[in-house]
Amino acid sequence: MLLKKLTYLFISIFLLSICLNHDGFAQQKKKSRKQLESEKRRNLEKIAETKRALENTQEKKEVTVGKIKAIKEQISSQEEQIGLMEQDMELIDMEMQDIVYAKMNLEQKLDTLQKEYAAMLYTASKTSGKINKLSFLFSASSFNDLIMRYKYLQQYTDNRKSQVAQMTKVVALLRERQGNLEGKKSDKKRIISAKLTEAQNLELLKSRQTEMVGELSKKEKDLRKEIEATKKSVNRLETLIANVVAREIARKNKERELKQDQEAKLAKNKSKKPSTKVKNQELDDKETALGKSFGASKARLPWPVQRGFISDRFGIKEHPVLNGVLINNNGIDIQTPRNATVRSVYEGIVKDVTEIPGLGNVVLIQHGEYYTVYANLQQIFPVVGQKIGAKETIGTAGESGGATEINFQIWHNSEHLNPEGWLIPR
Repeated sequence: MLLKKLTYLFISIFLLSICLNHDGFAQQKKKSRKQLESEKRRNLEKIAETKRALENTQEKKEVTVGKIKAIKEQISSQEEQIGLMEQDMELIDMEMQDIVYAKMNLEQKLDTLQKEYAAMLYTASKTSGKINKLSFLFSASSFNDLIMRYKYLQQYTDNRKSQVAQMTKVVALLRERQGNLEGKKSDKKRIISAKLTEAQNLELLKSRQTEMVGELSKKEKDLRKEIEATKKSVNRLETLIANVVAREIARKNKERELKQDQEAKLAKNKSKKPSTKVKNQELDDKETALGKSFGASKARLPWPVQRGFISDRFGIKEHPVLNGVLINNNGIDIQTPRNATVRSVYEGIVKDVTEIPGLGNVVLIQHGEYYTVYANLQQIFPVVGQKIGAKETIGTAGESGGATEINFQIWHNSEHLNPEGWLIPR
């Protein structure tokens, strides 16, 4: 009897462990699925942005560098989307394997339970053929024996009910797993069909890009002149930023020397109460704290425009049209809708507002030891020395290369950083 009780207990625990383990696997898959769906959604939004950008430039019939940058980014996003679909199918295959494995275990358990239950029914039928329950009870040799026989019959009945309940539960789980499996098969078919469509769209985009590049490459002389003009504009901007940074460093050094002189004078005059903090040092502490808080905001800064996509990335790369020609970007170019407002990504102080030919209006904002640069603005609103809050509007986006586009940079003193890693991922 004890052996049977232990057997039923083991079966129940094992069955429960199967359910819990499968739920654990499902939770892990759910996290992977959630992450993948989030990436797919963000990428679709990026594709939609590039499509809107291309539509906005359709009014101008001529091919421009801005158009080519937009279609290049759309191709990149389309390729990424196909890659995400392949990951999706791999994940579905893994999920289907888990479901099949769980389904096989449940089928084995159901078979075991059915055999156990059949054995119980057979034993019950043999017993009932010889004696009934009452005669079994009253044939006890003592009162204690009678109580033990009663408990035995009660446990035997409870075990049979439990066995039926367990089998019912396993059958329900099997149906659920079968439904999940059919659903995953349908999802995979749908993704295969969508992937085929995306691949066809990708080929059309690449064909269109080839045509646009071929058309624009005919204007090679004009493009080379444009590149040289842009280099001069960038050099002017670098000189401007370097001068601002040098001026700020010199100011801080002067304030530090002034503070040291004041402390030295106070130390000589012991009769006077020592000052807690001089004004310049308080200002320096605030700037230091601002720089630390900015430095801790990597991957959390808002975008300088509410809508848009990166059309040209940080660093040295090949020109989108001219073979063998390298171009450099100290920041990132962001294409955005026409007349889009440009905003500060962090609180700070406006250190320079100027106009540079080829880069439009430029606003330079200081955040302690960090600086953000917003170039190619059509309109500018702040003035030098003005305090700016995070997400506060500083101007509107201008046009560059046949598209509405701004250039955004981040500097740490005289070192230019890749802004893409500082902005909230889109």
